[in-house]
Amino acid sequence: MPETRQPHKGIRWVAPTATAVVAFCVVLCAGFGLTRTVVQAQAGFTRGEAPGWLEDRDRTEGRGIRLGQLEVHPGIGIEGGYDNNVFFESTESPQSSFLLRVTPHLYVSTLSEERRGQDDSDAEPGEQSSVQFRAGLSASYFQYFSTQARSNVGADADLRLTLGAGRPFSLTLFESFGRTVRPFTELGAVNQDYGRDQNNAGVELGFGTRGNVFRGNLSYDIGYDYFEGDSFRNATSLEHGIGAGWSWRFFPQTAFLYDFDVKLTDYPNESDDGPLLSGNTRLRTRVGVNGALTQRFSLMAMVGYGVGLYETGDDYESVVGQLELRFRLSPQVNLSVGYDRDFFRSFVGGFYLRDQGYAEFQLLGGGSFLLGLRGSVSSLNYGTALDVDGDPLGAEGTSDRSDIRAAASVFAEYRASDWLGFNATLSYSGLITDWEDTRTVSDVLYLDPASYDKVEIWVGARAFY
Repeated sequence: MPETRQPHKGIRWVAPTATAVVAFCVVLCAGFGLTRTVVQAQAGFTRGEAPGWLEDRDRTEGRGIRLGQLEVHPGIGIEGGYDNNVFFESTESPQSSFLLRVTPHLYVSTLSEERRGQDDSDAEPGEQSSVQFRAGLSASYFQYFSTQARSNVGADADLRLTLGAGRPFSLTLFESFGRTVRPFTELGAVNQDYGRDQNNAGVELGFGTRGNVFRGNLSYDIGYDYFEGDSFRNATSLEHGIGAGWSWRFFPQTAFLYDFDVKLTDYPNESDDGPLLSGNTRLRTRVGVNGALTQRFSLMAMVGYGVGLYETGDDYESVVGQLELRFRLSPQVNLSVGYDRDFFRSFVGGFYLRDQGYAEFQLLGGGSFLLGLRGSVSSLNYGTALDVDGDPLGAEGTSDRSDIRAAASVFAEYRASDWLGFNATLSYSGLITDWEDTRTVSDVLYLDPASYDKVEIWVGARAFY
């Protein structure tokens, strides 16, 4: 195995002591950043079909290039893969294909704390600038070799600018864009266009005490979810969101939390065919605690209430919450298990209630090898599934739908050097349901697949700096 690298921004796989510090900071910061994460997740925003190594920006970035008070991190990855069920079919012999994925990326940010301490003679290590900027751009080209799916290019872009970072009052502007191109439901027509563009932008005001014993925030965001294909155009939506929250740290690594958000969603492209898509207002509020109980054990516990009011169809009202237990088995080994209950926007029935159990395991070996495992099992219960005329969508006049969804993935990466890594990903997703809809090949298709098993395998290499 290569020798252990020296600590630096973007090269987080370092000595055990540094790894423990990073894990400790993740536990602490999770509480203070929880409200922002919840708001983005509930906006319905999804990232493009980028490789697993792009999920963690710290893991993606290398040493970087300094340009004045900015640092730039370019990179590119090339992978070969196989998808055994391209169109989420329930048949015994679904369409499968080998794939090629090429993903260049470029990240720009203000100087990291490590680089300021190393490169600036007049800056103390860890000194933070009051202006923080981060922006990223990536694109993934998909080439299918044996299926009706189109070869196309997905993309992700994000920007975040904070004024007054680390100060009692701060102002943050954020923007996220994602374009997905891979099929997300069953094949309805030859050369069907599955392009989907999602954009979310907003502003957040943060405030708190100088020592961050108390922190609060208030945010507004607007999201647009656009389907490029004519067959799915009726699902295009516009959404406004308001969020608020606070955290009070009563122990050095433990805080009480509160979050609140309300979303107003409208579907401007009404259709005379297909499932009922109803404008709605969704409200959610939670309170809880997050933090470390011992050096090896921490937890997050949240409980609250969610309400969904729909112009037509069922309303929703129920308890929501989350419990997550985190174990640092060693400086290099981390395990988390949890349960969450929440409701989400759906294109069938207006919404679905999800009860989910999940687990995640991460092993860091020798400063150069990472192994990550994830798994979840969910029970989904939908609102009454109706078409635009108010008739049941299910076969034989049924309107009740409930599913069991399972997902699992394994990701491994070996860093041969400070700029070269080799990785592999194996993932499974499946849906079990008795639901059968009245799907017909027409100008409007249903976006929610039913009863499928899907396995993907990816192997590749990436260069990064």
